[in-house]
Amino acid sequence: MMKSKRFEPIQEIASSSADELSREMAEAGRRVADLEGQLTQLQTYRDEYVRNSTQSSGAMDAVKLQNYRSFLDRLGEAMRQHLKNLDAARAEFDKRRSKWSEKRIEAESLGRVVERFREEERSAADRREQREGDDAAMRIALAARGEFGNR
Repeated sequence: MMKSKRFEPIQEIASSSADELSREMAEAGRRVADLEGQLTQLQTYRDEYVRNSTQSSGAMDAVKLQNYRSFLDRLGEAMRQHLKNLDAARAEFDKRRSKWSEKRIEAESLGRVVERFREEERSAADRREQREGDDAAMRIALAARGEFGNR
């Protein structure tokens, strides 16, 4: 069996694996983008809330002030938790990108090996055909000489 034929399935598996890892990396990237968008929305909401609360009535009574601070604390905690989730999603994306990159390099390397084996096999076949052609020409020449030599 030819070397290229033995390596083709291995290269195909690596390539297929790289494709799957690429999809997983893209999914992780979308998760990061979604979380970044949500965090931006939370920050915008907080900023608007602060701006509207300070502009609305000028002075706040103690209960309103306590509610205001409590709400900002909860909003701040939600943002901190969201930031943790975003950091985890970014780390997951980086991990998936690294795995994909390794597998892609492996698949490309195997592809080059398979192609080199195919080129070697083509060259060997070409040399074999050339030898067979030369041998046939030699037999024809010897046969012709033998016919002329017998006269």
